[in-house]
Amino acid sequence: MSMVRPGISLLLHKRRELLAGRRIAVLSGPSGILPDLRSGAAALARIADVQAFFAPEHGLLGALPEGMHVADGQRNGVPVYSLYGAQHAPTAAQLAGIDAVVCDYQDIGCRFYTYAWTLVQLMRVAAGCGTVVIVCDRPNPLGGLAVEGPGVAAEYRSLVGLHDVPIRHGLTLGELALLANAELNLGCALEVVPCNGLQRGMHWPATGLPWAAPSPNMPSYEAALVYPGTCLAEGANVSVGRGTAKPFEWLGAPWVDAATLADVLNAADLPGVRWRALAFQPALPPYRDEICQGVQPHVGDPEAFRPLLAGVTLLAALRDTHGPQFMLRPADTIYTNAAQMTARGYGAATEWGTAHFDRLAGGPELRSALESGVPAATIVAGWATNEARFQERRRPYLIYDIA
Repeated sequence: MSMVRPGISLLLHKRRELLAGRRIAVLSGPSGILPDLRSGAAALARIADVQAFFAPEHGLLGALPEGMHVADGQRNGVPVYSLYGAQHAPTAAQLAGIDAVVCDYQDIGCRFYTYAWTLVQLMRVAAGCGTVVIVCDRPNPLGGLAVEGPGVAAEYRSLVGLHDVPIRHGLTLGELALLANAELNLGCALEVVPCNGLQRGMHWPATGLPWAAPSPNMPSYEAALVYPGTCLAEGANVSVGRGTAKPFEWLGAPWVDAATLADVLNAADLPGVRWRALAFQPALPPYRDEICQGVQPHVGDPEAFRPLLAGVTLLAALRDTHGPQFMLRPADTIYTNAAQMTARGYGAATEWGTAHFDRLAGGPELRSALESGVPAATIVAGWATNEARFQERRRPYLIYDIA
């Protein structure tokens, strides 16, 4: 297996001119590693004039749970500024004296993973300060061919989707930064250091790179593969496996009949996946310490698998098999707490549970269709025009060839 080299490797060994004579800040996390597992941020600090670090959701060490505010701090005497606390973007004062910000962390190819939008927020402020942004690119774990899902209506844009892109966008972080810089007219002085040896169709195993969890509930490629579909259940009264060994793979609730649900899902004969009935006991809400029954998707063919189709089919199957017990709103989580959501930077809403599902979906249409009994295949087929349009929109910003 040939090893793909991430952008940070090329920056350190072949593109040092981008660092020479510049005062540097670093936006990174635990997934910002070199192929030999050393920290890219630490390697940068040894050869460059690193004046500051910026921390995304989960913090610089990646240890904090979803939604928890990240505090400012220090790392080896260098200030660490939070981009997931009282503010979601750096201040002009924090960028004062900084010539360039190097971004190096692993995105997972899904619109509602916050890391891409933290970068976009930083780019917006950097443009006004005349600060260069250097994105060290990394592979999209889901490959770069398929595009799935709806876009984001303007009134539903947030840190789980600041721009109108499909849920599965098929872009690397560098490609998404190029697209956002152009389409949002950010005017950022942006430099993308590409991966070496990456081909557009590669899924994570083909890259030969080690997986370092970018966040506590993204422990594996298998979790990332299903996440664009199964995370939608986070907006329902369903456990998505947070606080278990298999977050986003173990899905259920105390009221679910696991065997019936698995039978219905397997009868749908979705491409590339089979479903296993199981029981689990999450250590986090919803249903903390309760026995849940549910299912786990087992993906046998990642290239054929369509996570959005699988996720919507799961929600429709819960609706069809469990009727009024299934609701498109989460119970007992931060997403139903107005104060928590306001603190996270989301606008006012009267019903936070439903609002969270709509934020993930990019608008109310998916919820409305599910609540109206529309079949999953019909819902997904309705996205084809948006998906084809985005394939054309993204074309000018693609870095990697198919072969």
